[in-house]
Amino acid sequence: IVPFSETYDDTISNGLSLCPNLHRAFDRGLVAISAEYKVITSSAFQESAEDYSIKKYEGAQIKLPPDKSRWPSIQNLKWHLENRFVW
Repeated sequence: IVPFSETYDDTISNGLSLCPNLHRAFDRGLVAISAEYKVITSSAFQESAEDYSIKKYEGAQIKLPPDKSRWPSIQNLKWHLENRFVW
């Protein structure tokens, strides 16, 4: 969530399991996760009209592991919103 090169934090709470498309969009600030663990998509995000659309997940709750200690850190998600997300 927060780049390893900036924090050297490789803990589970500083990570998300994403498919390659979402990973690129997340790194570019086009997709984020709110403190409520819901998907946010940037208004700058452009997609072609395909069956697989990332924007259709806007507002969807992400799937979280049963063990809360493995959930993404809210602090790190907020960092991503403030420092990477394109509003």
